[in-house]
Amino acid sequence: MLFRLGSALILIGLLVPVVFALTLSIRQADPRVLLAGAGLAILGLLIHRRVRHDRPHAGRFRTLRRRLSTSGWAGGAC
Repeated sequence: MLFRLGSALILIGLLVPVVFALTLSIRQADPRVLLAGAGLAILGLLIHRRVRHDRPHAGRFRTLRRRLSTSGWAGGAC
């Protein structure tokens, strides 16, 4: 759940500068909007990174990983 929250904050933080640019074009820009967007993006990145490291690996491709590890091919150079 926190992973999705982090992704949402990153997305919002990247959309807010667009709003800032639009308000800048009509000469009613507020720099706090830009700072808020940067803060949300940074907060989202921090949450996203922390949760990503704590998430267990999904069970997808479990059989393939097992087969590759036992065959000696570690995914490196051929």
